[in-house]
Amino acid sequence: MIYGLGDVVQQRRMIDQSPGDRSYKMRLGQHLDAMLALCETIGCRRQNLLGYFGQDSAPCGNCDTCLSAPETWDGLIPAQKLLSTIVRLQRERNQSFGAGHLIDILRGSDTERMRQQGHDRLSTFGLGSDLSEQDWRSVIRQLLARGILVAQGEYGTLGLSDAAAPVLRGEADVPLRRDVLGRGGGGGGSRSRRATAPASLGGADQPLFEALRAWRAEQAREQGVPAYIVFGDATLRALAEQRPTSLAALDGITGIGAKKREAYGEAVVAVIAEH
Repeated sequence: MIYGLGDVVQQRRMIDQSPGDRSYKMRLGQHLDAMLALCETIGCRRQNLLGYFGQDSAPCGNCDTCLSAPETWDGLIPAQKLLSTIVRLQRERNQSFGAGHLIDILRGSDTERMRQQGHDRLSTFGLGSDLSEQDWRSVIRQLLARGILVAQGEYGTLGLSDAAAPVLRGEADVPLRRDVLGRGGGGGGSRSRRATAPASLGGADQPLFEALRAWRAEQAREQGVPAYIVFGDATLRALAEQRPTSLAALDGITGIGAKKREAYGEAVVAVIAEH
């Protein structure tokens, strides 16, 4: 079976718009969830299939995942970035969007629509630039398959299910299949974040980028939060390239709004001044 993110969203929408009653739609949703779980499983497919019919089974040793176990990677942080973006849009602006625009926000796309909506000022803007668009579509598809995300309404905008709460709190594991990721890498691939993030930097900017990363790591440890909550790599790249020397010069830097300028501005300018 070959399918993509659009197929999952379309099937969810078709179920929501079907003429049946609530119980009928729930049954259709459960069937779809079971099919997606079979497709995305990282365990034995036979075990998954028999489990759907209430039968316990040991791994068969003969299906594709038993013979060649899929490589997985920890998708917790990408999932948190995506879910946080959806939450911020809903709570702060009463807005919801589909996968394409959410990916543009996370990748820091500089588009007219982004500026018109003011989404370039979101704290999560550019935090997912380490993943390609194809990678993000894979992440979203797998989160939909697990029921962490839900497709809503006529346009298939994305929302959070109850299963998203423990992911946001960091209390749930989110292993994702690596073999569905695109060539953009990310999520702990053979290229590390350290190697990927500064790829576009000039040689003179590299030491400052590394110094900013070290400063960010220290801030994250002190606050007990993931590093991306302080600043994303896209922001650190912009700082290393533009080298602002005052708080006013931080305006317009990707990922720095008024709150982050107030919280980190002086410290960032000090790090830059040392390099």
